[in-house]
Amino acid sequence: MHRADLVVLVAYFASMIAIGMVYSRQMHSIEAYFAGGKQLSWWIGGISFAMSYVSALSIIVYAGLGYKYGIVALTLYWTIVPACALTTLLFARRWRRAGVITPTEFLEQRFSPIIRQVFVWSGIPLKVIDESLKIVAIGVFVSATVRVNSPIAMTTVGLTILGYAVLGGLWAVVVTDLVQFILVIGAVLLLLPLTFHATGGLQSILARTPEHYFAPVHAPYGWLYVLSFLVLSTLSISGNWSLIQKFYAARSDKDAIRLGWFATIIFILLPPIWITTGMLARGYLGVAQDPQSVYAELSVALLPPGMLGLLVAALFAATMSVLSSGYNVMSAVLTLDVYRRILRPKAEHRELVFVGRALTALIALIVLAIALLVTYFRWTIFDTMVAAFGFFLPPTVIPMLAGLWSSKLSTTGVLAGFVTGITTGLGFLLYCLFTRYHQIVDLQPLAIILSTALTIGVLVVFHLFFPARAESARRALRFIEELRHSPRSVGQVSKSEMQLLTSPIRIAGIVIALMGATLIIIGLISLAEMHVNSMSLIMGGIFVLIGLAMIASQSHRDRFQHPTDREALLDSIN
Repeated sequence: MHRADLVVLVAYFASMIAIGMVYSRQMHSIEAYFAGGKQLSWWIGGISFAMSYVSALSIIVYAGLGYKYGIVALTLYWTIVPACALTTLLFARRWRRAGVITPTEFLEQRFSPIIRQVFVWSGIPLKVIDESLKIVAIGVFVSATVRVNSPIAMTTVGLTILGYAVLGGLWAVVVTDLVQFILVIGAVLLLLPLTFHATGGLQSILARTPEHYFAPVHAPYGWLYVLSFLVLSTLSISGNWSLIQKFYAARSDKDAIRLGWFATIIFILLPPIWITTGMLARGYLGVAQDPQSVYAELSVALLPPGMLGLLVAALFAATMSVLSSGYNVMSAVLTLDVYRRILRPKAEHRELVFVGRALTALIALIVLAIALLVTYFRWTIFDTMVAAFGFFLPPTVIPMLAGLWSSKLSTTGVLAGFVTGITTGLGFLLYCLFTRYHQIVDLQPLAIILSTALTIGVLVVFHLFFPARAESARRALRFIEELRHSPRSVGQVSKSEMQLLTSPIRIAGIVIALMGATLIIIGLISLAEMHVNSMSLIMGGIFVLIGLAMIASQSHRDRFQHPTDREALLDSIN
């Protein structure tokens, strides 16, 4: 990696910490810190929703799958499209109307305090494992491009995320999601045509691709695997705390629905870019020893100084979006569902924000430690992810979602469904461990489908034959009726917080313009030294124009927004 790339990386990390510090000064309430003051617009929310799912793991791992297996990688990734659409239709409005600040908060009112704690403590381990694998993925990429070992790369990104996630809360996460969305699009779009050109054309690509490379489904990922992966994707989207957070932080029911559909469109358009790049690499790299390193090898070989740094920053960005969002929501759950609910019921807002920041830091360190362990034992990222979620995701998600729809489901029924699913997943896991079963990819579809079917089956039996009774039934019916009508109110947000929350585009625009200016300077220096680096100049110019357009649009909005309307809005909040 050249010095120009390091300059881009330093500029990126500095801007991320700066964003966290800007928001840190105003985050005094838990509603602003954990739920963005319920002011998330549909288009920013949709971008943040998508970027809370897309990470270096998505880009690196699926580009590697595309390189090795072909278009079936896109088939697997696109299971997220119907999953996101179904989640938007069934749950977006209900999450917005639940009036919550954490995804498990409603469980106490709907069922009981025990159920709330069960799903808090069962959901966090899976979330921690998920986030740790994303750090592993960025470590693989950075170690291959920057030429440092994976533990150092993972530690760097882990500590940087810790810094700005702790400082700025959800809104800092959302603003950086917007920055990172633009960086990722610019970087992955640039590498695609460069890879196609380097392969020598379509004929060269076709000559080096194996049989069934362009078949949408083939071994080892057959139709049963795709079906089970669709189930897993649906549960992952609808039960992902970081994504749920965007629904209940939306400004209105309409915004919650729109952000879900916008995220669905993004999931349709973006994945083919990096998966196709991985597939094209067959015509350039031939047969690589490690498919997970393909995207890194392409980047080092094809990108000029400065642009490689941009791509590394973009993948850092994608991973940091996911991780910071995950840290924020896990911290919210522990702060409000455990600390305030059990330890300090009368804690004031400032104390809760302080505890939330401390827990965010602790979670970040635990995730980093697990990522280092995964690297040490050389576990495969994709198989580890599917195994962990396939065995244990259904029972931790399905009963919770059922509570948003069924007024008859009882506390006993939820516990029975949870225990049945967890026992099934644990049985599969123990079988693999004690028999040393190595073909886990063959067992995953059965584990996912069976665990899902048994969990749903038990819930249906209790819904039909052992429904909630007496006061539990009345409480459940009141809760479901509220979800069918209007949203419940949450806490207050101060005027200073509100003013900061309503101007995210300007802050994101400034960062994008600064990143573009950095690339332009690198390109000009290259020209002065008689080196041609037109890509840095062109991409830098594009980013500067985008950043200035974002700044101008926010200024235009502020100028033409009626002052009395703004004051009335602020007064109504306070």
